[in-house]
Amino acid sequence: MISLRDAYRILRAAYVRFAKDDGVAMAGYIAFSSLLAIFPFLIFSAALVGLLVGPEQNEQAVNTLFRVAPEHIARTLEPVLHEVLVDRGQGVLTLSILVAIFLASNAVDAFRVAFDRAYDVAKPRGFLLRRLISLAFVFLGAAVAAIMAVSVVFTPLLFQLAERWLDIALPASMGALVFILGVTVFVLFLIALHRILPSHATKGRRIWPGIMVSLILWLFGAVAFSIYLSLVPTYAVTYGTLTGVMVLAMFFYLTGVAIIFGAEVNAVLKLTNATEQPT
Repeated sequence: MISLRDAYRILRAAYVRFAKDDGVAMAGYIAFSSLLAIFPFLIFSAALVGLLVGPEQNEQAVNTLFRVAPEHIARTLEPVLHEVLVDRGQGVLTLSILVAIFLASNAVDAFRVAFDRAYDVAKPRGFLLRRLISLAFVFLGAAVAAIMAVSVVFTPLLFQLAERWLDIALPASMGALVFILGVTVFVLFLIALHRILPSHATKGRRIWPGIMVSLILWLFGAVAFSIYLSLVPTYAVTYGTLTGVMVLAMFFYLTGVAIIFGAEVNAVLKLTNATEQPT
């Protein structure tokens, strides 16, 4: 069991490394890359949902996908995605998918750069291999987003069948289920980042301290930012019509900070274990 003093020492060392590795700048790079990629990526994911459930339930599945996102984020993304899917032609959709693959792979590579810095990687993978891994993450992310949407669409039907066969009353609200689903997907995303993305990844149970730190920071940051937006009305006045974009960029920035700091925690623990091993 780690003591509070040791925990403070580890977090302080992680913060020092975070500052030394330009964690703030890297989080900004991740936020910018993610902001460029998010709209075409969601269009790509929505098209994949359409292949799984058909055009009739595509819009419903896309709407459920936004239940996982924070309210302010969903209000920014949903109208744009709905306009492209419903009001535009197939040519726009095809172009968006191609743009999504390129931009989203750049966003994934931004995480790779941050992780390589955190883990002190001197020689990264070759360019072609890095691109292939980034593309694999893009397709994996689109598949996960589609599965999440389809799962939420068909969950009420499964609840009804369970009530009929088991003769029990299940809670009507799905808020807790959606929250658990979102957190689970984020944790799986963090595991994939730590295990696959860095050129020299930390394996096994050693990745879990950083993952838990990132998860706590992410949840705390999302809740605190939502409270701030609800209590400070001048935010909308300051940015005007760009409020939605700024909220989205800030959310990506906070996510980047949380993920990079978690990687720095793992790096500190790795160095600590290395120095404590007998020679």
